[in-house]
Amino acid sequence: MKKKTFLWIILPLLLIGFVLFNWNYISQNTEWKLNWGFGVPRPLKIETIFDTRNGFSSEGESFHILKYRSIEEKLKEKDGWVTIDEESFDTVLIHLKKFQKDTASINKDLQNLPVLFQDNPVTYNHKDKYFYKLEEDNSYILAISNAKEQKLFVMQWIQ
Repeated sequence: MKKKTFLWIILPLLLIGFVLFNWNYISQNTEWKLNWGFGVPRPLKIETIFDTRNGFSSEGESFHILKYRSIEEKLKEKDGWVTIDEESFDTVLIHLKKFQKDTASINKDLQNLPVLFQDNPVTYNHKDKYFYKLEEDNSYILAISNAKEQKLFVMQWIQ
């Protein structure tokens, strides 16, 4: 009897602890799967650089950096990831600059936004991967992996 009572108390507490510990990843990954059709492997750490959104489906912008032990082999082209080569290198740069410009122009009250981009530069090289999706309402997501730094940069613009 004591074992059953102990299990009925400990297991729910462990489950609640797991969910609370992983809540940022669970909520972000769920949103990305529902809105954009891609998921990411569980990172070691998620850093939110900025987030002007007030809820799951609200308008706004966000910029997250996910850190991994090993990211590149987990991103599959069949899931929409594209390898960055000479042809796509400038395309990725155009998408990145557009996000930075759009975000800075709409969030003029966030004076430190350009500094945030300088302090948290999005870096990538040939053979890294990116994911870009544009919706009819001009919402978009840009995710760039950097295999050397083992980081994934995720930028969302939701209209």
